Amino acid sequence: MSPEARRLHRAAVGVYVLKTLRDAALPLVIVVLLSLFRGGFDAGGLIRGAIYGAIGVAAAAAAGLWRWNTTRWWVDDRGIHKRSGLFTTKQTDIPWSRMQALDLQQGIVQRWFGVHSVHVQTGGGGAEGEIVLEAIWDEELQGLRDLFAARGGSVGAVPDAGARRLSPGALVLAALTAGQLGVILPVLAATAQFAQTVLGDEAEEDAVRLIPDTGGEILLAAAVLLGAAWLLSVAGALVAFAGFRITRDGARLRVRRGLFEHREATIPVDRIRAVVVVEGLLRRPLGLAALRMEVIGHAKEPAAAQALFPLLRRAEVGAFLEQLLPELADDIDRLQVLPRRALRRYVLPPAVLALVVAAGAWPFIGPWGMLAVPPAALYGLARFRAAGWRLADGRLVVRSLMLARTTILAPAALRESVTLGQTVLQRRGRLADLAVTFGKRTKARVHHLDAAAARAAFDRFA
Repeated sequence: MSPEARRLHRAAVGVYVLKTLRDAALPLVIVVLLSLFRGGFDAGGLIRGAIYGAIGVAAAAAAGLWRWNTTRWWVDDRGIHKRSGLFTTKQTDIPWSRMQALDLQQGIVQRWFGVHSVHVQTGGGGAEGEIVLEAIWDEELQGLRDLFAARGGSVGAVPDAGARRLSPGALVLAALTAGQLGVILPVLAATAQFAQTVLGDEAEEDAVRLIPDTGGEILLAAAVLLGAAWLLSVAGALVAFAGFRITRDGARLRVRRGLFEHREATIPVDRIRAVVVVEGLLRRPLGLAALRMEVIGHAKEPAAAQALFPLLRRAEVGAFLEQLLPELADDIDRLQVLPRRALRRYVLPPAVLALVVAAGAWPFIGPWGMLAVPPAALYGLARFRAAGWRLADGRLVVRSLMLARTTILAPAALRESVTLGQTVLQRRGRLADLAVTFGKRTKARVHHLDAAAARAAFDRFA
């Protein structure tokens, strides 16, 4: 590959335009719809909305063309370099010694032109590479890979041996049981804010009239919201995990996924701090689980990017890890249980909370709210029975239950911090809390552990 500075493929203009439009989509839609609602749905309003939209697209196209025209990249014996900007220039240089991986993405625009987006990853990588080449030819990509491989990098074709794929049937099952019901909340909040902005005070009056005031209407509204959230969750999982494939390639894992935007990520094994086995509410009865990984430098990545495998039978977790990630493989069962005296500390808090809520709702629903107290107590009992831990041979395993049951597997030496806590009430019961942090998102907590055992574990960590 020539060390001369070169331009990206012209497809990068389309990538820049789509990114600009995506970032400005909500404000642009609000402006267009405001122009329509302000004067009603007349021809003038439609024309104004079309004009505003055309102006936005034209501005995005001009900005994309300008950015492409002022961007150059090149490689030499020192590393890879990228420079962009005319009045204010920005140049990024990455030495070969700092490069850890070349991740690939291929969105709709790149696939249309037969090019790839390359993310040059380093040890401090995040949601994107420190250098992103939005569109380069396959010949340029291969030349870049050859140079990286010549300096000790791991690139090239992914071998089929040891690869695990998510079958179409498993993909559908993973989507149907994802159960990410919370995804609807941001949508509802944005919709409410938009309605108030567009319709003003009339929206508040209409909203008041739409509030359900009977038990049947409340149940119907809840069912609609849950159904909408479930559909959003299913669609998101299908898009994110279509074509999922993971392969062990020496000291790296290679992950491919994506329906509309194909992504290929390379993850050095020595950056993986923990594996989390998640048994969702809909998956536990089926004996299924999802595996995610805590990766240094991936804290800003979306949850899908941290998936080790989207859906797996719980009984197969051990064999899967032994095949692809033996450094963090461990038994997810045979854990030490909590002392019996910790039981009431799990059962009482949710039961008391349900009792308080039922008392507050008494004027509206009468004694029916008290029916929530026994299930709340049973939930606490389930959390107590699910909790367990093991610290042996330098490996930590911690299991807990909220809505999903999660099991954290991690080498003790990779922890970032360990905390031992004890309240006054716990001191009387000879109990304590132990929390071990692995990366930004993963914290292994054991609540109401025997105080002596917690202290011994803390000393072993320290």
